This record gives sequence, C-alpha cells and structure tokens, in this order.
Amino acid sequence: MNSPHHADRERLSGYMERLSTGLEKIKRDYSRFIDLEDEDPETFGAGHFVLYPDGESHARFAIEEHYTGTDWSDPDRLPTSWSWKAEERTRQPSGDYQWSTHASGRVQAADVDQLIDHARAWAQSVRAQTLRAESFETVSGAHRQHQRDAPGQGL
Repeated sequence: MNSPHHADRERLSGYMERLSTGLEKIKRDYSRFIDLEDEDPETFGAGHFVLYPDGESHARFAIEEHYTGTDWSDPDRLPTSWSWKAEERTRQPSGDYQWSTHASGRVQAADVDQLIDHARAWAQSVRAQTLRAESFETVSGAHRQHQRDAPGQGL
C-alpha cells in the first residue's frame, strides 16, 4: 500500500498537531481535576492518549489512533481517524472490576475539533463531579462540627 502523498502527510500532521495542542490546553485548563497520559494501547489497552481524573483510576477518556495503509509499528505513521471512549471501572458480580464503556465514537482526522470537544466535555464533567463531592464534604463536615459545637450537647 502506498503511504500518503506529501500534501496528505502535511494535512494529517496538522490534524495531529491540533489534537496534541487541544489536549494540552484541556490538561492546563483542568489541571486540578485531570491528568493526561501518553499510553500504548497494545500494552495498556486504553488508547494512545488517556485522560484520568486526578489521582484516581476509576474512570478514563481514551483516544486511539487509526491509520490507513500502515499500522502502529510504522515510525512515520499519521492517524487518519481517531476513536474515543469514556469508561468507568464497574464492579462485576464476581467482585472483580472491569472497564465498561458508557460513551464512544469515531472521528475522521479532519473532524479533530469534534474529538477535542468530546475530551473537553469529559474533563468538564470530572470537574463538576469533583466540585460536587468537595461541596458535599465541606457541608457534611461543617454539619458535624456544628453538631459538636451546639450548646447543650453532651450534658
């Protein structure tokens, strides 16, 4: 199979650069809430780029590259599309935990902005969940403190 022509390589390289820049911006914008990892789907099974909630491994947003006319072993490969999936670890009846996909899709290289939008939406949901949990911890902690400080308690 023929490798892409020079113009195609330049175009695909531009899309790859746009994805890289977009993911780095998401990583900066949500740095308190998420981590971005470069991974090897052959080894880890998730994707080439994986977002995780900060300090946790119960959820992830994985992006995997797809190529035309070559595969991942080609050092000059450029993705012609990407697939993505949002996953959570769920407890199975056996007691084991397994990744389950709750949203997924595939975009062509030219639609890289859609992929970046999906990744940003996932990061926003992680931020919202984290802030809700922190708010609950603050409220319940204040409630417990108020109960301990209330006059007439323990008399």
